[in-house]
Amino acid sequence: MTRAPATPCSGAPGPGPRAAGPAAREPQAPVEQPSTAHAPRLRAMDALRLLAALSVVLFHFTAREQHRWGMAPDEAFPRLSEVTPYGYTGVHLFFVISGFVILMSAWGRSVPQFVASRVSRLYPAFWAAVLLTAALRWAWPTFETRTPGEVLANLTMLSEPFGVPAVDGVYWTLWVEIQFYAAVLLLLLVGITRRRVLLLAGAGPLVCTALALAVPDARGVLTGLPWASMFGAGMVLFVIYREGHTRGTWALVGLNTLQGVVVAVDQKAPAIDALTTGAPVWPPLLALAVVGAVGAVAAVAFVPAVRDLDLPVLTTAGALTYPLYLTHEYYGWALIQALHPALGRVTTLVVVVSVCLALAWVLHRWVERPLQRPLRRAVERALTRSGRRREEPAGKPASASPVRASVLVGAGARR
Repeated sequence: MTRAPATPCSGAPGPGPRAAGPAAREPQAPVEQPSTAHAPRLRAMDALRLLAALSVVLFHFTAREQHRWGMAPDEAFPRLSEVTPYGYTGVHLFFVISGFVILMSAWGRSVPQFVASRVSRLYPAFWAAVLLTAALRWAWPTFETRTPGEVLANLTMLSEPFGVPAVDGVYWTLWVEIQFYAAVLLLLLVGITRRRVLLLAGAGPLVCTALALAVPDARGVLTGLPWASMFGAGMVLFVIYREGHTRGTWALVGLNTLQGVVVAVDQKAPAIDALTTGAPVWPPLLALAVVGAVGAVAAVAFVPAVRDLDLPVLTTAGALTYPLYLTHEYYGWALIQALHPALGRVTTLVVVVSVCLALAWVLHRWVERPLQRPLRRAVERALTRSGRRREEPAGKPASASPVRASVLVGAGARR
């Protein structure tokens, strides 16, 4: 999971020009769009991200098998643990949001701009979280430590494909996100158009879902295969949000959602049962939660009363999502183990979640905010200079390069 960046949510583009071409399309039914002159931030999307993160937090603290409470979670919280296993679907919600927001952030940007925005968004909090969690694992007597080499490998965010043990197991979602970013980067390289986005969001998940279901070994490295339909649903929702809807685009949202349900029932239900200690999850309810994840993003994008919420506190809530997700597990478990004998289970749970939110705010305030902008500028500058060196013939001035404009000014902006 990653937090959606402030930039793409800071403005909601209205209907743009339609893709050129001789092929006929269905007439577009207008979706009520916010004014492009005063495009509001989708603050409700920020709240939705925090809701997804908290559902995962409760899954880890009250449903996942671990004995930090001195007993199995279903014994510590017999009622709550009947519900919180479905908090796993917070990951589904994360990925639908990512499909929507990352496409929004890429449309109209150059490759250097997009890569720089992603690097600056993901790495500062991640570096801090890796180091903080590695230090805790070294200091806390009941946690297994990681070697310095493993910690350094984790700092790249590419430890999983190389088989290096993660400092924190929650990092698996970041490798899934990176695979999605690669697909969006491909779109930028060829030029983002409505037609190409819908082709990727339609055909891509079909292929990925088929591989995930038919070739289980393919999920070993290509961990994004089972999740492609969630990203695809979010991408199509953004196309509808940007340009209006057709029956075909809604059918594509439905097709991606159906694939997500099939994968959830076939693969995620057994995975949740293997991670938890209580009763098995009920597949129809799990399917409903997946549908709800897509529906929640659609509600934020298209229901005016939700879309137009203008509460600044929601933006602050959204800012906590990524650092909360990165740090909650081991720090939460350590606090649970230390506090529950004195405070009791319910009070401990409230205190631990509150402390995890406070730690997330510290990381956002003192790590993300100071580092993101200079890192983004440095990465964009380096990539732009590198592109110029590759594209310009030897001895020619920079202005003479006819190719550079298409690469650096934004192939992604062409429609």
